[in-house]
Amino acid sequence: MKPPKPRPKRRRARSYDEVLRAAILRLPTNQRDVFVLHRFAGLTYGEIGLRLGLTPEAVQARFAAAMVRLVRAVRNCEP
Repeated sequence: MKPPKPRPKRRRARSYDEVLRAAILRLPTNQRDVFVLHRFAGLTYGEIGLRLGLTPEAVQARFAAAMVRLVRAVRNCEP
């Protein structure tokens, strides 16, 4: 009787934080800048707009687009 073949090692499932961090880094620069300033720096859309030379509506649109991308990335990660 042959010894059993070793099982291939399973890749460790990526944590939610790892997936989110990678997804943020993959955002287009204009979306990433808005996302980071809003979520991590706590700036309002108006404040971000003043910094980046955008209207608050343009900032909101970029933030919404970033959120769509991030939600998709997190949904697609392994549990």
